[in-house]
Amino acid sequence: MANASGTQAGRTILITGATSGIGLEAARMLARQGALVAVGARDAARGQSVVDEITRGGGRAELFLADVSRLASLRQAAARFTAAHPRLDVLVNNAGVAPRKREVTDEGHELTWATNVLAPFLLTRLLMGPLRAAPDPRVINVASEAHKSGRLRWDDLELARGYGAWRAYAQSKLALVLLTREQARRDPGVAVNALHPGAIATGIWRGLPGIGRFLVDRLLPAPAKGAGPIVRLATDPGIGGVSGRYFDRYRVAAPSAAARDDAAAARLWDVLDRATA
Repeated sequence: MANASGTQAGRTILITGATSGIGLEAARMLARQGALVAVGARDAARGQSVVDEITRGGGRAELFLADVSRLASLRQAAARFTAAHPRLDVLVNNAGVAPRKREVTDEGHELTWATNVLAPFLLTRLLMGPLRAAPDPRVINVASEAHKSGRLRWDDLELARGYGAWRAYAQSKLALVLLTREQARRDPGVAVNALHPGAIATGIWRGLPGIGRFLVDRLLPAPAKGAGPIVRLATDPGIGGVSGRYFDRYRVAAPSAAARDDAAAARLWDVLDRATA
C-alpha cells in the first residue's frame, strides 16, 4: 500500500464487512487517501490482519469487532466506538450474506434479514450521534439491483415459510433501499444513500454450487471495481448534500416502483424499530 495521500485526512470512516471483497478494497482505498478506517470484522484475527496491513502501508486503521448478525454484538461494538470517537464522517453498511439454506441466529432472527436489514438499521441509529457531529456526515447502504426482484412478505418477513436464497436476498435489498429512503426523510442532516456497486465477484456468492462459483469468479469483475463507487460516495464533495437516492455505481438511478413506496418505507421502519427495541 502506498503512503496515504491525505485528501481524506481527519475523517473517520467505518466499513462493515471490511475483511474481504469490496469492503476490504474500499478500506484500502480510503486509507490511502488519509482517512482513519474502522475495519468492521466478525473475526478478530482477520480484522486485525487488515488493520495491520493498512498501518504497515502508512495508513490509519482500527478494528471494529462485531458480529453484525447479532444485535447484542452490534450494540456492544457501537458503544465502544462512540466512547472513543465523538465524530463519524461516513458509515458504510456493506456486510451482507446470501445463505443457500435458512439459518436462524441465536437471537432468533433469520440470518439474511438480520445481517442485511436489521444490522444496518440498528447500527445507523446507534451511531447517529457521532454522525450528526460530523460536518458532512454520510451513510452508504450497499444494496443491489436484486432489489428489483424483491417483494416484502409482510406476514412473514423472515421467511419461516417458503424460504429461498434469492427470495431472501432480493427482499432484504428491497428493504434496504426503502430503509434508505425513510432514514433520509427522518434525518435530513445526514446524507443517506443506497448503492448498487455492480455485479462483483465477492464472497457473498460462496453459497452457490461449485459451477456457479466458478462462473462468478471467471465472469464478474474483481472487488476493486465495486469498491470505486463506495469511495466516490464517501468522498466526493459534489454529492455531499444528496440524500435518499439510489445509485447504480456512479450515477443516480431509479429504483423499482416498490422501492419508491413511501408508505411501505414508513411501515418497514416501524417493524424494524420494534424488532430492534
